[in-house]
Amino acid sequence: MLKQRKHYLIDRSIQVTIATKILVIPIILLTCFSLILLFFVYQNSNYISKISANQENLIEMFMTTPALMDKENQIVVAGEKTFRENLGILQSIKNNNLILLYCAIGITIFQAVLLFVYGVYLTHKIAGPVYVMRQYLKEIHQGKTPQFRQLRKGDLLTDFYDDFVKAFKTLQIKK
Repeated sequence: MLKQRKHYLIDRSIQVTIATKILVIPIILLTCFSLILLFFVYQNSNYISKISANQENLIEMFMTTPALMDKENQIVVAGEKTFRENLGILQSIKNNNLILLYCAIGITIFQAVLLFVYGVYLTHKIAGPVYVMRQYLKEIHQGKTPQFRQLRKGDLLTDFYDDFVKAFKTLQIKK
């Protein structure tokens, strides 16, 4: 039976740093998208309220006017104008909804690409020190003494690297 790990945060500083950095980008993008969404939802809500008020006026007009077929009648002209205005508002709502859809798709694609690139960049700060230590281990395996150097600024695993170098130097002294 495999022993299950009880502590998921083995190296708290590295794991929390990576998780936090990866979390920041989606939160920023989600906030931006939410603000865009809020703007269009508010605008659509206003359009719908205006349509409702206009429709109530149209219904009132049709209920009180017997001569609706008279194109010279001002009430009929006003009703037709209101009806056409409602159609324009409905078209604006449709366009806003398409904009929201395209924004959601675009932001999702942008976020995926950005997270991928950022993930590669961030994991490079881990993979670099691991690569350096593997090269030292190959030299040790070949019987050579590696020439240790400092890691790059910003690299992670610096504590582990320092322990690795100290362990090798301690073993070398004990020989």
